[in-house]
Amino acid sequence: MNLLDLRSLGTFVEDLVMGDTIQISRPAGPPVLNPATGDLEDPAPDIVYEGPGAILDSSAAPGITVPVAGQPYQDNPKTTYRLLTPTDAPVAARDDTVRVLRAAQDPALLGRTWRCTQPGLAATVIAVRVTWLDENNPREGTP
Repeated sequence: MNLLDLRSLGTFVEDLVMGDTIQISRPAGPPVLNPATGDLEDPAPDIVYEGPGAILDSSAAPGITVPVAGQPYQDNPKTTYRLLTPTDAPVAARDDTVRVLRAAQDPALLGRTWRCTQPGLAATVIAVRVTWLDENNPREGTP
């Protein structure tokens, strides 16, 4: 039995598109009372992943996936951003936060954050991991 091996395609996409350094973080727990201020404060988040990735908006080719012949594939029409990471990166969870630490091409990515709207995709046939995002702090004039 021969399995379709997409590692070389994944490496090609990583080299071609994943020039940014991204960080995926996850809440470390519930808010904690700060006795000095009396305010509830979020603990520092856990860093789940820091490494190569790419943020794609709706102008990028929809659904960078390899469909199985005859099987329908529907993009998420409500979310305009997608995160691409290598398949060996941890799978992002719903509500994880994505931040761009280094932008290879577009400096407007820096300072923006996105929330993962669902867990990162995992599949038998996969070249790169795709995670749907919703921007936390859109700037004026952006979708």
